[in-house]
Amino acid sequence: MPVGTIIVLAFLAFVAVTIFKGVRIVPQGYKWIVQRLGKYHSTLNPGLNFVIPYIDDVAYKVTTKDIVL
Repeated sequence: MPVGTIIVLAFLAFVAVTIFKGVRIVPQGYKWIVQRLGKYHSTLNPGLNFVIPYIDDVAYKVTTKDIVL
């Protein structure tokens, strides 16, 4: 296999992983806390959300459901 083909395949794999890591689906009844480089950045609401891969990190997953005691 030529070297150029291997480089192109590796680049495409990197792009696919980056896109996969950038899309977050928050379930209903939860809110996720996002940290950017270790500091609070935002709160993700339920549904489809986008984050910056390799920089943003979901630090906490907070439930908003009622807890029966």
